[in-house]
Amino acid sequence: MTDVGDDLYIDGAVLRRVRTNLGRIETLLERPASDMKALDGSELGPARLRARVNEFADEWAYGIQQLGEFTASAVDALNSIEEAFARADTDLASALNDANGVD
Repeated sequence: MTDVGDDLYIDGAVLRRVRTNLGRIETLLERPASDMKALDGSELGPARLRARVNEFADEWAYGIQQLGEFTASAVDALNSIEEAFARADTDLASALNDANGVD
């Protein structure tokens, strides 16, 4: 947990938990996305039904892929936030120590 003054606060444990969960979501979505891409309606009967199933599979595969990409981006953003707060905390502590003449 990092507390920067009275106005800035970040709960490091929550940040790490969210980042881990988002990373797991990306991993969990890889298989369904792959399965949906591989879906082939060729054995379903009428051409119209096959086309609709293939279209559905393509749309779902795309959507699942987008969710995976979003979670990866969110993980990157959370990493950046954590790094920025750590730098700010260190910089502020250093500035306070310098102001108080502490080495």
